Order: sequence, then structure tokens, then C-alpha cells
Amino acid sequence: MSLFARWLMLIAAMLSASLAMAQPAASPFESRARQLPDVLFAKVAAEDYFAQAFLAQIPKEQVAEISKQLIATYGPPTGEVRVTAVNGQSGAVEVSHQKAVVMMTLSIEAAPPHRVIGLLVTGAKARDDNVAKLSAEFAALKGRSGLLVQRLDQPRAPPLMAINADQSFAVGSSFKLWLLGEVARAVSAKERKWGDVVPLSQKSLPSGITQKWPARSPMTLHSLATLMISISDNTATDTLLYALGERKVGSTAVRMTGDLSGRKTPVLSTLEAFALKMPANADLREVYVKTRGSVRIALTEAEYKRRIIDGIDLKQLAGNPLYIDQVEWFASPREMARTMDWLRLNGGPEAMGILAVNSGIPEGDAARFAYLGYKGGSEVGVIAMNFVVRTKSGAWYAVAGSWNDTTSPVDELRFLALVSRALALIPD
Repeated sequence: MSLFARWLMLIAAMLSASLAMAQPAASPFESRARQLPDVLFAKVAAEDYFAQAFLAQIPKEQVAEISKQLIATYGPPTGEVRVTAVNGQSGAVEVSHQKAVVMMTLSIEAAPPHRVIGLLVTGAKARDDNVAKLSAEFAALKGRSGLLVQRLDQPRAPPLMAINADQSFAVGSSFKLWLLGEVARAVSAKERKWGDVVPLSQKSLPSGITQKWPARSPMTLHSLATLMISISDNTATDTLLYALGERKVGSTAVRMTGDLSGRKTPVLSTLEAFALKMPANADLREVYVKTRGSVRIALTEAEYKRRIIDGIDLKQLAGNPLYIDQVEWFASPREMARTMDWLRLNGGPEAMGILAVNSGIPEGDAARFAYLGYKGGSEVGVIAMNFVVRTKSGAWYAVAGSWNDTTSPVDELRFLALVSRALALIPD
């Protein structure tokens, strides 16, 4: 090698070192953010990435499950990461996947080794998504599924999406929307006031928090309805149901859904639904199915209540689906869209405010809309999600989806991703 060539190599090496020194080192926040694809692929151990305080709330097994769900829904991460730091310890991160860009917020410890103390998926932007792709993925769900995306303020507008929109599905806690509707109707008719006090009197099982509250705690109709809709509190629901009257709620359900089959009245309480699924109550379940709800004709009121309360075995509720095609609350996506539209038109500011407490989807996705109201429902083998939204241009839409599988649990995160994509198809 000539002396001139050696000089060229030396100059190139010096320039390369100079450029490397000029590049600022990645901040601890950016370094942790760029590790996210490796965390999703389990190339970085959860214990090395997350702080103990984080893992105490979300164990590494749950982190692994969420990672699997993200990959199953959006495809594997491509390695591309976009980082927007708010300060040195937190900010927004966009992780590119095969089918979408998943948006997250990330926070790290101030001190080395700067482990992650906060990670939240806030939304996803699907790549080239469309109705045909989404319909195909709905069709691939095991069991039965349905979806309706319908504009509400233009009654003659064709649906944006309609998949089995008139089929009846078990909808879980979505039925609580009918109780909200009955409170709104009674207030409008001056039969009730939102501030009316009702003692907490009908203890049920979780979900919720009030099952542990003192008996006869004074509650208003508004507070019961808010707990019922925002966190699906079952004790608040049953207290409200009996205070309003099961048949009145059923009549309002018929009015809200447009259903005249009679299958929605009288409305079953959550505790009754749990109990009627139990093997020990097979005789009550048989009467319920044959008479569409008139189980009390078989027993005295006292004996019925004893059987309902004493007959529940919690272990039975944690396995495979239990009689979801017999003991449940049933509606089609079109009926649930009508329910949301009824609340939009008749619920008043109180009911619409209650619907907006829990958006049901990541905050980043919800921020697209000027208003978003939500109530869903789930049990083993059942998931339903129902939205009423107003776009920033002023258009109103309902989105109602359900998925039932009588043989095995449904994948709730997968369904959330599908319905979120349906919401994303609504024009701005």
C-alpha cells in the first residue's frame, strides 16, 4: 500500500471518529424506548426493562401476554421506533408493526439504570385498512360475531359496515344501557330525579366495588348509574334495577332497541344470571329458558332468593362459557346501535356525561372524536362493545359489535383491536 493510500485511510478514520463524537448519545429515555421491539419479542427480559413497582402491578406473565396479543393483532414489530420525549423521563413512542403503528406513552426512572415505570398503549394506526380487510378478520373469529357502524344523524345513510347486524348475540353488561335509559325516561317524565337517594340493597358479585360497601349506604340514582356504566358495578346495577322495576326497565329496553320479541323483559339481575348458570340450579334454569324469564312462578319469593344467593359457586364461573346462549341478555348490533341513538336523542346531558366517563378504548384513539360514549360487556365466551360518537365535523355514528363462542373464551384484546379499527374508519 502506498504512503498516499495510508494517508487517505488515516484521514477517513479521523473523519469517522470526529463524526461519531459529534453525534449526541441517545438519552436514557430514547434508549429505553428503542428497546421496545426487543421487549415485545422477549429478547430483553422484563425484569431488566421494567421497574419492580411496574411489575408489582403488571406481572411479567401479563407483559408477555400483552406482547403476544399485540403481535397477533398487528403483526411483528419491524424495528422502526419513533420517539417524542416530553421531558427527560417520559414521552410518546410509536412502534412500527407489520400491520399498524402502535402508539404508546412511556415513563422511566430518573436514576440509573432508568427502568420503565409506566407503559400504556394509547392507540394504533392501521396500515391501509379498509372495510374488506376488517370484514375478513371478523369472519375469521371463532364462534359468531357481528358489527354495525351506522351514521345516526342521516337516517337513510347506508351503514359504513354491517356484519351479521341483525343476528342476536349475548351482550353481557351492555344491558346496563337499558337501565340508564329508564332513569333518563323517568327523570324526563318527572317520575324521578337524578339526585333521588336509594339505599345500596342488592349485593352481587364483581365486577365493581360496592359489593364490599356497607349495606344500605345512601346512593343517588346518578351515582348508581355512573358506577354501573363506568366500571360495570354489578351491585350498583342490581340496586338500580330493583329500584326502577324489572318490567319498567324491560319496557324501556323494548322502546330503545325497537325489539318486539319480548325476550328483553323482565330484565334479569346480575346475581340471578350468575346463579342460573350453576349446575345446582338446573331446574330454575330450565324454567327460565322455557318461560323467558318467569322463574319466580316455580318457587315462593323467599325460596327463590335463598336458592339464588346460596347456589353460586365462584369456581364454576372461571372456566369455559356457561349457557351463554340461554342465560344472558340478548341483542343484535342493530338493536344496540338503536340503544345508543336513543340515549343520544333522549338521555339528556346527565346520561351522555355518564356514558363518556369510560371511553373503552385507548385515550389516543378516543381523542379523534368531539364526543365518545361507551358501554361494553363481557363474560367467558362473550364480549360486546357499543359506542356513540360525534366527529369533530359534527357527524354522529354508532358502533356496536359482539362476539360469542359457546365452547371457549374469546380473545378480548383481539376484539378490542378490531372494534378500534372500525372506529378508525369513521370519516373525520
